[in-house]
Amino acid sequence: MPEEFVIKLELPSEMQLIYVLDSVVAEIVKEMQFEEDAAEQVNLAVIEAGTNAIRHGNKNNLHKRAYFEFHVSNECLTIVVRDEGEGFDPDDVADPLDPENLLSTGGRGIFLIRVSMDEVTFSDHGRKLTMVKYK
Repeated sequence: MPEEFVIKLELPSEMQLIYVLDSVVAEIVKEMQFEEDAAEQVNLAVIEAGTNAIRHGNKNNLHKRAYFEFHVSNECLTIVVRDEGEGFDPDDVADPLDPENLLSTGGRGIFLIRVSMDEVTFSDHGRKLTMVKYK
């Protein structure tokens, strides 16, 4: 396996295709030999990010795509997720741990991403998410 490489994936905004993303992530974390807990955290974060990109970013519009880049290195896995939506301000997303939001059905995805990954940054008005998990 090369020391560093990039895997790119482009998916139509179809929730049924999340299984493709799940399969790709599972193979990458296996190949990188992440410990089981870390592998599960990466998988959870990527599935949440993909779901958000398709459902909230692209609003399930089949003409829009969700883009994924997996930057694999010996030290870490960097994942970039982009959508073609209108964007949003991640700081405006309600905290799911706030007592007022405990029964809310939304807002947990970004929280789960942030607690699962070592670094999380949003850019391009929320249309681009970069996540890093160190080995």
